Amino acid sequence: MNTPSDAADTPESEAAPKAKKQISAKRRLISWAFIAVLLIVVLIEWRAKSSQAATFKNLEAAMENSGDVGEIPFRQLESITQGSPSEEIDESGALLRLHHYRWKGLFKVYHLRLLVDKDEKVIAFDGLAGGEPVGGIPRISKERMKNFLKKEKAANGGTPVETESVEVVEEAPAETKKQ
Repeated sequence: MNTPSDAADTPESEAAPKAKKQISAKRRLISWAFIAVLLIVVLIEWRAKSSQAATFKNLEAAMENSGDVGEIPFRQLESITQGSPSEEIDESGALLRLHHYRWKGLFKVYHLRLLVDKDEKVIAFDGLAGGEPVGGIPRISKERMKNFLKKEKAANGGTPVETESVEVVEEAPAETKKQ
């Protein structure tokens, strides 16, 4: 099968090194473009996650530093918030207002929900996407409060229910009998 002329050619071809295949410029460009897109996606996702995590950590620290009260002024939240989240405000609560912040990545949305009372103090927060209680505190809607007050008014014979004031009746000291 090998002829003497083929045998003579093989040692020379083995002695000469094979030339490396050149990668085309088009293929390099596509590879670098793919790497650049992948880095941008990772950067956007990392920015959303780290901004939410930093805000959450700063909020926890501010609540701990507030002492026994455990509340911080809502306006202080502006200095705590990292990144640029979108904000949704739900004012349907009778006593508490819900603020829902969202940091949007390309694959996931990171959340922070806050309960703010009538004195503009942040009283509770969590990182959940939804649900009724925030930080374990359920909200009462204005409609439910209105219905409750109507039922109580009807049960009391049409007199309004007193929620804030309580009358204190003082009793006269008991007299001691002399014998």
